[in-house]
Amino acid sequence: MKSMIKNRLLLVTAICFLFATSCQYDEIVDIPYPESLVYLPIAVNGSISPDGIYTIEEGASTAWVSPTPGQPMKYTVRNADNAFVIPLGIYRSGTGKTIKGSVNVSVMLNTDTVQTLIDNGVLTDVEVLPSEYVLQIPQNIQIPDGKNETTFDVSVALDFLRKDAPKKYAMGIVISDENNRVNKQLNTGIILIDTKITIPVATFTTQLDGSSFDTFVFTNSSLYWDFFSGEEPFSWDFGDGSAISHEINPKHQYGAVGDYNVTLTVRGITGETVTVTNTVSVKSN
Repeated sequence: MKSMIKNRLLLVTAICFLFATSCQYDEIVDIPYPESLVYLPIAVNGSISPDGIYTIEEGASTAWVSPTPGQPMKYTVRNADNAFVIPLGIYRSGTGKTIKGSVNVSVMLNTDTVQTLIDNGVLTDVEVLPSEYVLQIPQNIQIPDGKNETTFDVSVALDFLRKDAPKKYAMGIVISDENNRVNKQLNTGIILIDTKITIPVATFTTQLDGSSFDTFVFTNSSLYWDFFSGEEPFSWDFGDGSAISHEINPKHQYGAVGDYNVTLTVRGITGETVTVTNTVSVKSN
C-alpha cells in the first residue's frame, strides 16, 4: 500500500512540474539591427571591378550584339546633346526596419583622389578628366523611404573624349550626407574612361560558303560601333552593283567570275564612319 501511495505522489509531482514549466514564457525582445549605411557600389573592390576602378573600355563589338539581359550597360550615348552618359547607383545596406525613412545624399566630383592615384602609380597613362567637360552631375540624390537604392547619371562631353582619343581619363565621385550615414570606406568611386571606344574599327574576314564557288560568308569582327543612335552601324558594298546590306555577318552570291572589292563601312558612337576594303575572287567551277 505504501508503495502505491508513493508512486501516486511521484506521478502527481511530475504532472505539477510539467504544468508549471508549460506556463512559463520567455519575453521576446527586439534585437538591435546593424546600422544602415549608404555607399557607392562602384567603390566595392571586386564587386564591379577587380581592382576597385570602374573602367569603361569596352564598346560594342560583334561578339556583343546587345547588352546581357539584366545587366546594365556601363555607358550610353546621346548624340543630340553631345553626352557620354554613365549610369551609376547609390545603395544602402539593411532590410526592414533599417531602411525606413528617406536619405538625402550629396554628390560631388573628387579630383584629388584621382591625382593621388596617378602620383602613386596606381593609375598609369591616365589623366584627370577636366571638370569643365563633365556636363551633368546631380548635387543631391534621395533614396526613398523603404528602398535600398537609387540611380543617377553622370554625363561627359562626347566630342572632348573623341578629340583626345585614345587617351585615358579618370574622375572621382564622392558622396556624403548631413547625418553621417555614409560608409566612409565606400564613399568614393573612381571612373576610368578609355577614349579608344570613341573610334570605330572596321575589320572582316571572308570564306567560301561550304563547297560553293560563288557564294561568300563575311564575318564581321569590327569594334566600337554605334549601338545607341538607331542608325545602321554596318553597310556592306559587295562591289558588284548589288544592294547595300546592313547585316552584321552577311552572305552574298556573285553572278559572274571575277575579282570584287568588298567594302565595309562602320559607324561609331560619335557618328564618325570608317571603312575597310578586301578583295574576293570568284573562279569558275
